Amino acid sequence: MSLRPKIILLFLSIVLVPLNLLGMITYAYFSKTLEDQTYHYTVQVIGQVNQNVNAYIDEMHRLSLLPLYDRDILAILKNRSDVHHSYYPQTEEFERMSSFLSTLSYNRQELSGIHIITRDGSLFSDLGSPRTVHRLAEGTSDWQEAIEAGNGASLLLPTHSPSYVLGAEKSVFSVGRLLRDPDGFRPLGMIKVDIELSFIESLLEDVDLSEDASITMIDRNGEPIYETGKAIYPLLKAKGEDVWQLAERESIAVDGVDYLPVIRNDSSGDVQTIVFLPEHHIVGASQSLRLFTIGLMLAVSAVVIMLALVAERSLTKPIFELRQVMALAEKGEFHHRMNRSSKDELGQLAIGFNHMMKQINELIAKVYQTEIREKDAEIKALQTQMNPHFIYNTLEHINMMAITKQAYELSDMVASLGRLIRYSIDQKTRFVPLREELAFVESYITIQQKRLEGKVTFSIAVPEVMRSLSIPKLILQPLIENAIEHGHQHGEWPGEISIKGWQDDAYSYIEVRDSGQGMKQETIERMKEEPERGAGNQVALGNISERLLLLLGEQARLMIESELGRGTKVTVRLPKT
Repeated sequence: MSLRPKIILLFLSIVLVPLNLLGMITYAYFSKTLEDQTYHYTVQVIGQVNQNVNAYIDEMHRLSLLPLYDRDILAILKNRSDVHHSYYPQTEEFERMSSFLSTLSYNRQELSGIHIITRDGSLFSDLGSPRTVHRLAEGTSDWQEAIEAGNGASLLLPTHSPSYVLGAEKSVFSVGRLLRDPDGFRPLGMIKVDIELSFIESLLEDVDLSEDASITMIDRNGEPIYETGKAIYPLLKAKGEDVWQLAERESIAVDGVDYLPVIRNDSSGDVQTIVFLPEHHIVGASQSLRLFTIGLMLAVSAVVIMLALVAERSLTKPIFELRQVMALAEKGEFHHRMNRSSKDELGQLAIGFNHMMKQINELIAKVYQTEIREKDAEIKALQTQMNPHFIYNTLEHINMMAITKQAYELSDMVASLGRLIRYSIDQKTRFVPLREELAFVESYITIQQKRLEGKVTFSIAVPEVMRSLSIPKLILQPLIENAIEHGHQHGEWPGEISIKGWQDDAYSYIEVRDSGQGMKQETIERMKEEPERGAGNQVALGNISERLLLLLGEQARLMIESELGRGTKVTVRLPKT
């Protein structure tokens, strides 16, 4: 981002950030106060409705016990307790049952009907025989199975359509109980009290909530009893939301609309009431304050931008001039200078830039002269450099002279020396096949055998399968040289030096062992800790260890074992990759 928008952003931040914070705090406080008022009003109203519904349901629970206290009703239930020997109810049974049920439902307009179903399937109702069926098969409805499973407890049955009422299309919720013989506790039938949904609607008539609000009443099992407004509860169940885990005053989104849940639950009641209030309705009254805040912010922003533009022109003009001159300097044009237009910090910057350009011109001249002298020195060095081919040709000529004079031992040593020089000078490759490294070592051993006059013997036992292994160049010869120089003291300590190779599932190993004088354990530990401070074999071993780490990683290691007076064993471990 360039300097101009940064200055403008700075001015905007200085003014607009406090203004934004003040506006947001005011708006948030006003919205929170409005939300609290709406929430507490809803809690009070819905809490009272929830309490009234539960109180009425408790009354219906008690009402469902009354048939067991009437001898005539109990006798009819006992006479019809045999499910295998049913017969059409007699007139006096209909009359007695209808009279009893009508007494229970008297002056209760909110009841849709009270029904008793005997064990043989006969149905008695306060609605009268023309409006209901006379028989009801056992287990034909979910509510029958629920009452049977209740085992005598009074249950609240969720909203359903009564199939036993002829021509009825409206839904009801019910209180049901399995009627058991007070003497033997055997089932005699069941009672079902159907309650009109209009009963709940009458309780909600005076509740003043948003038109978009949703009111849902559910039983202990989460089954809906009553619902008005948008069907939010079924949508939440379809999404797998656990309604019992809804936290009050924590917003939830349904179909792109945010709702605030208000939950009223009586721990001793059967019904829980949930109200979903749309948040846009709650904060609707705060829209005017938000619009005013936004308008004020826009007006102040316009003024601040104008002030920022004026300040930007006076501050950035010298800076952009400096940028242009620096761009020319980047292209190599160091002769341009800035005009000092003021005595402030920007004027001092112009003076410093001009001085810097002068020094750069002087340094360029000095560097140019230095580079010319260095090039001359390199050319002279190249002119005096000895060509490696001259060395190879000279050694080859000496070799031919030795063969001509039948000095074959000298010929072998010259040929080996030539191979050593050729292999050492070639710096183009870091890795070589193991067979090439062994050939180099054999040439070195040939020369050392002549020099040591057989006091130290050599052996190489590396399997053919390993000889194609790619290894870092020049890691074995320094180990042989260390064994000769320090282990056998240039032949003063006779013995054998061996090279051995083997492999396992993960690594390849190359071991160089000598039977020389060995080393103390303290010397080995010092070599591991500070190899660069040693001399001779310590430096060579440290160099090999460092090269293995750099070229092959931590899996490659150089391991040293030695015993004073019995020799030294150095093992190179290489990963099989």
